[in-house]
Amino acid sequence: MRILLASLLAVIAVLPTRAGDERIKTVLIDNPRGDDPIRIVKVMQGATALENDERQYSNRYAWESAFYAGDDWPDTLSLVIKNVSTKKIVYISAGCYLEETASWQDEHSTRRSTPLPGAIGNSIGRRPEQGLYSGLLSRKLGPDTDRPPFELAPEQEFTLPLEDPEEYLNLKSGIEEKEPISRITACSGGVAQVFFDDGTQWQGHRYLRADPDQPGHWMKMSLEEWLSAKSTK
Repeated sequence: MRILLASLLAVIAVLPTRAGDERIKTVLIDNPRGDDPIRIVKVMQGATALENDERQYSNRYAWESAFYAGDDWPDTLSLVIKNVSTKKIVYISAGCYLEETASWQDEHSTRRSTPLPGAIGNSIGRRPEQGLYSGLLSRKLGPDTDRPPFELAPEQEFTLPLEDPEEYLNLKSGIEEKEPISRITACSGGVAQVFFDDGTQWQGHRYLRADPDQPGHWMKMSLEEWLSAKSTK
């Protein structure tokens, strides 16, 4: 799932520098809108709904918030996701790249060559059969049958933590081998992938269907094609 977070970097906006107080944390979320099938109703930090900074960016999907939090703040983030499509959602993955600062503009040119401290990520549901093949690894992944099924019907909402609670301690330990966790003050990410009950998916603001002739390859669909798509299960 964490591999899919790479696609989010292409749609994250370039932001002005914000540095200084390590108590200030900054979240940059890729916020679905327009013809996208989901909405992020709230970005939560614990029981608190974060407020949008209301800044205007060149990327219309960018949503940013700055807030005060303790060192383990990455483990407290969650997204309230609403299905605004006409189809049932059966799988959602989301995550966030962790960074030392929110100096997005300064780091943009070196982001690919500078290792990031880590990433948080979480998912729920089961991917369809055609979603289990990794084009990057050129092989089929293990089935999701050990995971409970999940359905998010149209107009329903679900709160998904951005980090799997069982994974955070391992992530924190790995980061602290190199630097104090207190130096992590920013993250950028959002919803990485959504699968629907008809076997189609949404990723990077695009609707996709599986290529029957090339395992692991997905073909872009227009909104009209996606709306009329029949189940491939």
